[in-house]
Amino acid sequence: MGLEFDTATLALLSTLAVLCAVTYQLRPAPPLVHPFLLGRQAVPAPTRLPDQSPVYTNASNGGARPPYRPDRSLRTLHDILKQSQSVLEGATGSLAQAAGHGHKLVQLVLHLRAGLANRFEKDTGLVLVALDDPTDALLVTLALATSPYKPVVLGPGTDAPDSLPAEDLVATISSPGRFTGARSRQAAVEIVLGPSAEDEARELLESGKVLHAEGKDGAAAAGEPSDVVLSIVSDGQTLQFTNQNLTASLVSWGSLFPVSPRATKPTLKDSVLSFHHPSTPYGFGLALYLIAHSAGLAFPTLSAGSETNPEELAQLLKAKTRPPATLIFAPASQLAKPLYTLVLSEMLGDSSFIVRAARDGKLRLLRQGVLTKQSFWDALLYKGLRQDTNLIRLRALFLSAPPALDQSRFETLRAALGCPVAQTLAHPVLLSPLCAAHMFDVQRLPPPGAKRLRGNEKNHVGPPTLGMEVKLVGDEEEIAAGRIKGQLVVRTPVLPLPATLDPSRLASDTSLPALPPYPGEEYPLQKAAPIWYKTGIVAEISTEGTVWIDESDSRALVK
Repeated sequence: MGLEFDTATLALLSTLAVLCAVTYQLRPAPPLVHPFLLGRQAVPAPTRLPDQSPVYTNASNGGARPPYRPDRSLRTLHDILKQSQSVLEGATGSLAQAAGHGHKLVQLVLHLRAGLANRFEKDTGLVLVALDDPTDALLVTLALATSPYKPVVLGPGTDAPDSLPAEDLVATISSPGRFTGARSRQAAVEIVLGPSAEDEARELLESGKVLHAEGKDGAAAAGEPSDVVLSIVSDGQTLQFTNQNLTASLVSWGSLFPVSPRATKPTLKDSVLSFHHPSTPYGFGLALYLIAHSAGLAFPTLSAGSETNPEELAQLLKAKTRPPATLIFAPASQLAKPLYTLVLSEMLGDSSFIVRAARDGKLRLLRQGVLTKQSFWDALLYKGLRQDTNLIRLRALFLSAPPALDQSRFETLRAALGCPVAQTLAHPVLLSPLCAAHMFDVQRLPPPGAKRLRGNEKNHVGPPTLGMEVKLVGDEEEIAAGRIKGQLVVRTPVLPLPATLDPSRLASDTSLPALPPYPGEEYPLQKAAPIWYKTGIVAEISTEGTVWIDESDSRALVK
């Protein structure tokens, strides 16, 4: 005899089944990172000097100094390129267009190096590089840095240094109209790359391919970690970077990608958009880190001279010439506002009730430490938004300060994109971030000294990255009272050769143990004490070990 149910019983059972399904769908997921780890992100030293805070280091290394390279086999720039499988995706530069699609980045660098070496009349010397297109700039810089010719790289809008010795200048490689007059005439060879010079780019690559096949690759010996491989003009200084600076920067960049609860570092499967020009120290260090991990690279450019509009950003994200981005790196001043406006504009077509419910639901998940793309609220609203903006594959967004962004904007972006949105702190003399927020830190916290949230708080920029030792120099009474505030001072192997830094920004500290002797040229201060660099950034460190910058008192930084 079978079971029989009346209509009321069936309706009740159906309602219970629906409620169970909805409850299961709306269940809170576990936090992505243990709260204890977020409460202790930097480790202070047990002692300090008067008017100074203790020295803070990244907590993930237990307070110990990290190695100068991520792997024993990576000693020089040659080693980094040798292991890379990176491909240029949707590149717009004259060199990438001349090569066509599907070529590996390292392959283009090898051919370009041979082609350039064949053009130069001297065996060694300096080459002035001033290219507006980021892809062209990266390829030329890498080609010259692994050759006997050393590049002196100028970022967009940067003037050539007057101190550059004319007798050592072998060539200039520039965009059309970048150099005119005496500076260009000093060089024996002038090469122009850009939209109107496709034939020049094609000739360099084709001739270089033939020469490379014949064994005339124009390569220099791999050298030692202490060898200077390139110079970058930044912050009014011609900064010289060694192989050790490059490998140490890879260690610092690794702080952005935690290994728990799952591996997050870039891989061959990633398609990365970088809005940082590789002719700046920060942009070059980022590009080198992505190359070391074989990620696919693209360097889109937004309109210069005016505020980026959301429509332009939307067209850039939807470009058919490259896969959808999985990682995006950009200056906060350049991308944060148009992306925020784009996200809001994409939600205008939906019901205000749906938008409000989805927003509140995702914010509740963020309060519980949960970042997800698979919630009920994503299916209701945000999944369609990500498809419309071509950000369906995005797994992390990194925005470099200054400026520090409002915490409310971070929450809106995290809710809409369903992935980590973290802030880093860039400095014009460093190849890597000075500080970087944890990818899965979605806490909304009041700044140091405040007891409650008021709604317009700026976000912190995270703890010091691996390899960075920082301390704050400020008022003794405030520091003794527990208010750790002052000018940020840093000691790190990522810093360029001290002889190329502004001496007025250097400080010595004989009471603290020094780093191992700096490779390369000997610098007078280093004989007696370790070198600390005054960043000019006024900041405060919270009890969690995160850094909060005070932009009203800080000098102008990276754009």
